[in-house]
Amino acid sequence: MGALQAHAQEEAPKLYTLPSAYERYTHYLATARLMGAMPLGSFADNYIDKSSFQNYSISLEWVFRNSPISVGGELGSYYFEKRIPRALYDGADETISAVQTRTISQIPIEVFGNYHFLGKNATVQPYVQVSGGVSILDYTLYYGNLASQDQKVKPKYGVGLGSKFLFKRDGSLGVDVRVKYNGVSYKHEYIDKGISSVNGSIGLFYRWW
Repeated sequence: MGALQAHAQEEAPKLYTLPSAYERYTHYLATARLMGAMPLGSFADNYIDKSSFQNYSISLEWVFRNSPISVGGELGSYYFEKRIPRALYDGADETISAVQTRTISQIPIEVFGNYHFLGKNATVQPYVQVSGGVSILDYTLYYGNLASQDQKVKPKYGVGLGSKFLFKRDGSLGVDVRVKYNGVSYKHEYIDKGISSVNGSIGLFYRWW
């Protein structure tokens, strides 16, 4: 009897060794981000060279079972602005003296893919990201109270590097830190080679299955 009981105890499953539900099932992840963005290249040289902190996004991500890859969609908002001291500008009919304010706003709509280097339940989960989609653009150049405006929908792409940090192992909450390069194919007036920027972001995520 004693031998049988000892054998039964040895064969009993150890529940704490079972893989996490996040490793056994496809799960989902929602992230809200705040971002700082720095203009690059000819966009910074010819139009706006000031960094912006009026940027944010929300995303929804599908993390596949038995795969280091996840896919998702992200919707965001970016805004850049720069004010130029008062100067003279030649118009079609006259020369005006005005303070020039340069602005551009974007609403990017993207799909993305992440490749994770560590397991789905690791407390630190570094990843690389590629993304593509479109950006809804509003280019508005002010001369005092007068404005020149152009609105377009243009292709957008991005490449990023980041990491997720779980607050606790097997938990549902964490922080996502990411650095990402963004490019938009757009030409108008001062912008002749597209819109390039790099942004750093911090996000709070919630995951479930």
